[in-house]
Amino acid sequence: MAKRLLISLFALATCLLKTGAQTVVVADAETRQPVAHASLYTKDDGRFLSCISDLEGRATVNFSFRRLTVSHLNYERTVFRHLQDTLWLKPKYRSTAEVVVTNKEPEWIRRKLKATARQKGLHYFTCDDSMTFSYDTQSMGCNHIYRYHLTGLMRTKSTLHKHYALRADSSLIVASDSTRLTDTANLQRMLYEDFMLEFDNGFISSHKWGENPDFAGRSRDEVELLFRSKHRTDDRGRIVIDTTRCVILEASRQTGTRTNRHERMSAVLYAMARAMSGYRVNTWTRDYHVRYTERPDGTLYPAEVRYKTYIDTSDNEVTKEQQEFSEQTGGGFPNMEATLHLCPADTAAKAPAELTTEWLDLYPGWYLRLSSETERQRDIQMSNLPASFTIFNE
Repeated sequence: MAKRLLISLFALATCLLKTGAQTVVVADAETRQPVAHASLYTKDDGRFLSCISDLEGRATVNFSFRRLTVSHLNYERTVFRHLQDTLWLKPKYRSTAEVVVTNKEPEWIRRKLKATARQKGLHYFTCDDSMTFSYDTQSMGCNHIYRYHLTGLMRTKSTLHKHYALRADSSLIVASDSTRLTDTANLQRMLYEDFMLEFDNGFISSHKWGENPDFAGRSRDEVELLFRSKHRTDDRGRIVIDTTRCVILEASRQTGTRTNRHERMSAVLYAMARAMSGYRVNTWTRDYHVRYTERPDGTLYPAEVRYKTYIDTSDNEVTKEQQEFSEQTGGGFPNMEATLHLCPADTAAKAPAELTTEWLDLYPGWYLRLSSETERQRDIQMSNLPASFTIFNE
């Protein structure tokens, strides 16, 4: 079967900040640190206008507005009527200070982490279960905004099922134009880039670990551990671990361009893409958070997942095939964020008429790959789920 080199759709849609007008800084109201890749936007006379803050929190607003909305996955959405030098955002979630991990690592930490990795098959992804889910994603371009809300039933990855699968209940697109299709790409990434799926001895040994002494858990057994990569400065995060049961209850990880290219993209395919079309990844950040909840049988599932990614790429030549595939799947954006909530459910509580007639398998998300025609058609199918549509009017 013929294989094609495909670049992930959102990587083709790059938004560059323009000069002029007024430059402001978006910052965290509590930590006073800059907020990278926040979306600043307005709708004026039917036109959607926006810009995105850079890694230092700077954003250039080169358009007039009556109401300027500033949003970011980890912060309360805030409306400004006048520009200030600094636009302060209130965090939605408890924040952890900048990760500081000393070279003196207590011996017990690595022992507990290895026990957690060794036993994770008993605690995670073993229960064959159907759950209700709610998925929301927002993507932003220079002149477009896209939001998608999807609910229904999800069949979890388990010892019986290699893949997640969904049956849709409600599906709603809110966008600045009527050309957008359904987008489950971030949903697939959140599920298959789950922290516990990737947590193993290799991950443990490649990071330095330290305890946060200021953390107050729900019990004495709960400890917050901070980590950072031994090899790359753009990889850091935190976990909350139950040290008695050896299970991870929460995890957050922030990664930058070097780490994401190393872990999420084949070096061989990336070299091929650069040679064929000049494709280059300039900036790629990823912010991932997960909270696990326990079932009555003691196994855990990802009850809440938050995911944000920003990718800035350049490509000298977009092929006709890539353009056609982009049109069939709705295109893409550089600045994306999504949330997922899962909750155990009784499938009998849902009337068959409220759901799609069959399960639709979800496969791992991708960024750069060799694609067969079967895989292309599968992506097109997920981009054309039945959905209601409304024009963005905020």
